[in-house]
Amino acid sequence: MTDDDTLVPPGYVDNLFDLAGRVAIVTGAASGLGAAIATGFGQLGVHVVIIDIDTAGAQRVCRTINASGGTGEILTLNVSDKKQCDSAAKDLQHRLGHIDILVNSAGSAHRSPAEDFPEAQFDRIIELNLKGTYIPCQSFGSVMLEQGRGNIINMGSIGSYVAYPWASAYLASKGGVLQLTRALALEWRDRGVRVNAIGPTLMESPLTTNARHSTSVTSDFIEQRMIRKRSGLPRELIGAAVFLASDASQLVTGHMSVSYTHLTLPTNREV
Repeated sequence: MTDDDTLVPPGYVDNLFDLAGRVAIVTGAASGLGAAIATGFGQLGVHVVIIDIDTAGAQRVCRTINASGGTGEILTLNVSDKKQCDSAAKDLQHRLGHIDILVNSAGSAHRSPAEDFPEAQFDRIIELNLKGTYIPCQSFGSVMLEQGRGNIINMGSIGSYVAYPWASAYLASKGGVLQLTRALALEWRDRGVRVNAIGPTLMESPLTTNARHSTSVTSDFIEQRMIRKRSGLPRELIGAAVFLASDASQLVTGHMSVSYTHLTLPTNREV
């Protein structure tokens, strides 16, 4: 064996991104970013568990996965309900034998000036975006800890790092997701479970479209500061998700991968 063979053994890279036969749970997978990632996983031979309260949307995604040669199934549950998530985790572990990947993509947003932000909307966003990430990490992550292996991918945002107007609750929730990702990565670093996040900016998704219908203040602010002047497409996040879910990222944990259309730093005259 040569020195080069020792450094990179023959065939080492062949299976780095191979996800065939793994089981992935994707929340918020009935539409948008979650649907794209779930579909991409399905095309790679992953058995995808689609979690969403939108049953019709989940069924469409499941049909797409099955039609492409993949396998999928649907679970309808409240991702912020500990009992429901614990029950689902035990059932999946019993039926499928293992849980390899968790993608937390369920989320919501509301646009309003901070001084007028409705309390009910604030509670709803924190409940879904932050608690709805934390609880699945606990429930499905416990199975991974028991296995001694697993990869968790949380959906953050450019708003995990950078503030923009009329999005105070969303920014608070996504800042929390970033810190939660780091905390779990630290606690579980020696137990075989890696925890990372993806932080996209403006994406062409139902969440962004609905927010734009209420006001363009937020999107206009972000678009003026984007390095690349277009929104991202949901399918463009599949590569990052595959990397973080695969053996190619074995040394990566506690990291948020920020999408390429990120905000430039503010000038001295900007807050």
